[in-house]
Amino acid sequence: MLKGCGLVSVRLLTWSGINLGDPRRVIVIAVKTSAGGVKDKGVDYYINNYPEDRISRWLIEAVKFPSVLEHVAFTFLIEGISRVTSHQLVRHRLASYTQESQRYSAAEKGYVLPESVRKLGFEERFKEVVDAAYRVYDEMINAGIPYEDARYILPQAVATRVLMTVNLRELIHIACLRLSPLAQWEIREVVNEMVKETSRVIPELPKVIEEGCKRGI
Repeated sequence: MLKGCGLVSVRLLTWSGINLGDPRRVIVIAVKTSAGGVKDKGVDYYINNYPEDRISRWLIEAVKFPSVLEHVAFTFLIEGISRVTSHQLVRHRLASYTQESQRYSAAEKGYVLPESVRKLGFEERFKEVVDAAYRVYDEMINAGIPYEDARYILPQAVATRVLMTVNLRELIHIACLRLSPLAQWEIREVVNEMVKETSRVIPELPKVIEEGCKRGI
């Protein structure tokens, strides 16, 4: 199975505040805990009655006090990415990761083909080399070589999946770095999909990211 450009899959599985129905209220509660509002009005006011327009305003304002953004975390299932990109992703250490193991299970028969390889006429040669690596991999497994040793022959193009949990402050930081034109195309695609998924529950996220990047979060 060939996986090429544009086939990254990112799914938001859960987030902090899901029982409140709105992760933004967790951030408001953090802000109001600091400012004394929870002491004065009680937390239930901010859970049930705090006005929507003020939630949006405080979400943008919260970028000035980025520690409050750390109270909301998101868990994503990321599929169809290369090991090249998973290695880049896990460099962001203020997040938690569980990656599909090549030590305990057979490698998925899929790989990522960069568009530049296709455009410059190397697609067939690329596929030949990767397919040959998979054939030898299968032969080694069938001969009794452990997964953990047979995997050494696999290329970095091999497809993988990652479960990732990250708080909002770090997600903003990642977006500032990885949505830049200087970042590689595949991780830009991954982070762009993460932002799209998160925007379903935090519609203001693009504006929050813009403000966060200006402030160097």
